[in-house]
Amino acid sequence: MHKEYKRFLLNEQVASLLDDIKTKPIQSTLFFTKIKLCKEVHYEHSAKKYIKVVQSGSPLAQSILFKNITPDKYKKQKKHQKGDQIRFQTALLHIDQCKVFIESYKEQLRGLYILQVPRDALLKKPRITEHSLLEKYIESEISDDPRYEKKYLALFGNPSKHPYNIYTIFKDLENKRLKHPEDIIFEEMKSADAIRIVLYYELLTLQQSAQEIRKKPKECSFIQKFCKDVQRSVSIMECYQEIFDENLYQKISIHFNTLQKLTKTYDDLSTIHRKFQKLNNTLKSTYVQKLISNLQIKIANEQHKIANYFESREFSIIINQYELFLKEKNRSYNNYEAQLPFGYSVNIKIRNRYNKLLQLINFLDGCNDEKSYEKRKIAFTEFLEFMKIFQKQLQMKSAATISKKADKILTLLIKHEKRNKNLLIIKMLLSHIDMQNYPREIKYLKKKERKLQEKQKKFDKTLAKDLQKFKVIP
Repeated sequence: MHKEYKRFLLNEQVASLLDDIKTKPIQSTLFFTKIKLCKEVHYEHSAKKYIKVVQSGSPLAQSILFKNITPDKYKKQKKHQKGDQIRFQTALLHIDQCKVFIESYKEQLRGLYILQVPRDALLKKPRITEHSLLEKYIESEISDDPRYEKKYLALFGNPSKHPYNIYTIFKDLENKRLKHPEDIIFEEMKSADAIRIVLYYELLTLQQSAQEIRKKPKECSFIQKFCKDVQRSVSIMECYQEIFDENLYQKISIHFNTLQKLTKTYDDLSTIHRKFQKLNNTLKSTYVQKLISNLQIKIANEQHKIANYFESREFSIIINQYELFLKEKNRSYNNYEAQLPFGYSVNIKIRNRYNKLLQLINFLDGCNDEKSYEKRKIAFTEFLEFMKIFQKQLQMKSAATISKKADKILTLLIKHEKRNKNLLIIKMLLSHIDMQNYPREIKYLKKKERKLQEKQKKFDKTLAKDLQKFKVIP
């Protein structure tokens, strides 16, 4: 249908034109039993006929099979219905000796009118939709907008019921008239627009964190927040990279890699500093106090280094290029994936991420080295972060169960990582400390080391059990 016809969205004033048409429109009712990106099955009742329609293949190369069925078969399939039933009527018009069709939708889609014009007719008479009785009713062409496909109308309703301008939304976020992107994002919105809105909000958050760090370079919480914000933006972009221009995406990815590396040394030093402080609270040792003093000097240097970077021309260029990347009218934002209803694409993304997570778990089964633990931790962190950001759009029945069990596993992996860092710090201290001058400290450190090692031994069995439970979630 999409290859043979061009589609146009009509305004509601066309109803008066349809009332004047002498020909009787055809009444149709249909419902879907399967809705996937490359396959759909629906049942249609039209002009006293009952038909099963199976459509498969990519949007560019689709095959459609029609099969006549009995009224009883039609009724039995209704128990497998996905989304809402669609009722509409199709009116035939003759414009410039060409047959065109106007679909008028009913019930929950009332007010939606779609014009379908044969493509070959437009080739012969390209101005068929202009300077004719239809011109004043046409609002926009929707030939390549999947949100107006019947399967997505069944799932999410009329995309036109929530009109929006993405650049107005950007301004509202800038001026804080919108506090959070969730206040404006809805299921029928184009995926590219929804993701750009979320990422633009994250950009404003990054800029705010950078500003706070410039003012208060010794405030650790702002640096930690900036690091998490960068990771969140990277995770979202990676998941939706097909909506972006490939060359621009690669350039922005390099920029974000620079921002991620910026705080790495600071994070490592801060972790060691926290461990030393806890150690000193117990031991009250002059040796540990000296180490803390040296670390504080290094951390202060890193803080000023980070604060100075946010004043640099390089950072300004990165932020400006990223803002342009999100705001500019790029052709890639009009591809099929970019225009899918956000409610559909986000659930597909979550399901894909879940499946990839299961593949990683199976691939690393039996691998108990630190690199494998790190890979698991990163995968679970990104998966949970993505679920958290888009939880309002999730339609997975098992989403809450998946999230709860994933969070439990991530907590285990984080505890293991912390214990491992503690062990590394203890080993470093034991290798440098003077045994004759600090016997009390050595005794405490060795005792602490044994306890941590015992806990680490139990970790593999506990993790294996929880991973197995996670794999069998329906």
